[in-house]
Amino acid sequence: MKKQGILFFLVSGISLVCLFVLRFILGGWVQYLWIPLAFFIIFLGAGLWTYRHLYKEFFSVRTTKEGMSMGTVILLTLILLIAVNYLGAKKYKTFDFSATKINTLSDQSRTLLKGLKEDLKVLYFYKQGTEGVEENRRAFIDLIRKYQDESALVKLQFVEVNENPKLAEEYGVNKGSGLVFVDYQGRRNKIEKIDEQELTGALVKVTREKDKKIYYLVGHRERDFDDAREATGMNAFKKLLEGNRYLVNPLNLNAVPEIPADADLVMIVGPEQDYLDREVKAIESYLKKGGNLLLALDSKIDPGLKKLLVSLGVDYNPQYVAQVMNTPIGKAVNPQATPANSFSSTEAITKPFGHNEFVVTRLPGILKKGSGVSGVSFDELVRTDQNSMAFATPSFQGEGQPGPFVIGALVKGKLGGAGSKDFQAVIYSDADFLSNQLLYKNLNRDLALNSISYLAKEENIISITPKEVDVTQIQMNETQFYLFIFGFIIPLPLLLIIASGTLWYRRRYA
Repeated sequence: MKKQGILFFLVSGISLVCLFVLRFILGGWVQYLWIPLAFFIIFLGAGLWTYRHLYKEFFSVRTTKEGMSMGTVILLTLILLIAVNYLGAKKYKTFDFSATKINTLSDQSRTLLKGLKEDLKVLYFYKQGTEGVEENRRAFIDLIRKYQDESALVKLQFVEVNENPKLAEEYGVNKGSGLVFVDYQGRRNKIEKIDEQELTGALVKVTREKDKKIYYLVGHRERDFDDAREATGMNAFKKLLEGNRYLVNPLNLNAVPEIPADADLVMIVGPEQDYLDREVKAIESYLKKGGNLLLALDSKIDPGLKKLLVSLGVDYNPQYVAQVMNTPIGKAVNPQATPANSFSSTEAITKPFGHNEFVVTRLPGILKKGSGVSGVSFDELVRTDQNSMAFATPSFQGEGQPGPFVIGALVKGKLGGAGSKDFQAVIYSDADFLSNQLLYKNLNRDLALNSISYLAKEENIISITPKEVDVTQIQMNETQFYLFIFGFIIPLPLLLIIASGTLWYRRRYA
């Protein structure tokens, strides 16, 4: 029996070693690892059963009985410590002492979490073995804990794509790692960036009970929202909007007499042909009823909307604004991209953007406030920098007009007389920043989505202002510096050495 028991323990130990080695090599848990685990449990149990007569003798010894009393005390102490740690993990309070509250959720996020009525499921899809997967998981856990501190209804679930292919297929995850979905009452939204701005934006979208309707006008050679192949196409923008639970549909004003009443927003992107007078009147009528318009022009083509722009009090100059760069052989014009890094700090659309961020446009035109229109305001949103110049032709010949220039503006107010409602129009002098090629460059996506959210009366979706770490700097003049060195840095260690030497001497010769 003794040899048999030793054999059982040996096989159990080998099974346990195999289990850990395979788990380490595979980098995760797979189904067939249950086999060595089962061998470990079975043979360990068989070994313990083989030596069962020894346990009876052990517990009948006096020293064992006395030790049991001490063991009971130790066990109760361990149970108490485990209970305290469990409660500490479940019920805890965090404090943020940073100057900019970098570790605290914004008021917008907390308000949304307080309004939850059911569980908010957050699913994190990943593939084991992908580079950086553990670091990304830990970063996401740190972020989601801030939300769970505010609401117990936030539930986080990690899904390994290979272990749960059905759930991955249900959410349309067939490649990549670190994809996050927010699911609330059957409404889902995918998160593209792991930060508070993106997660709270997704929270707003899934808690929205009614989908907003967006119409984009067609019939005047506007940009094609179904074109996914060409660089100038708008299919990426359309999919981005649909992914944010907007209903996006075309609208031809030659086929219908007016803009539908259910239109939350109308978009006109890059028209090449003039609109008829009745079409312009239909757009103006929509705005008089309190409509919302996103207008993105193309400076390389006649905008075809001069009459509408005049009625909105906007002066549009179809120049070619380009970036001028200093090179070893002199100044050169960049014909491919025109960055714009000056944003309004007061308007909700651009307020979240930082000083070192920029949008990428392609030879935009110039927007200015027109004259002769009362009751309408013109607020600058986006400007180019001092290194930009405006040219009359795409060959950039002749003397250019120095920048900066306004290329994005918010126009709002009332059109017409009594009975008109407040309208909102966001106008950009470039359509390329929304195109397939440039949409995901720098801040283009954020500017596009913020504009849509603002016009759709969903300002709570607009990106939360990123929090930056406030660095505390100590600035001293020469006198203060020497006082700090000779009055604190040098004397303090000397005092400690003298004090410790005195104590040692007194104890040594006491």
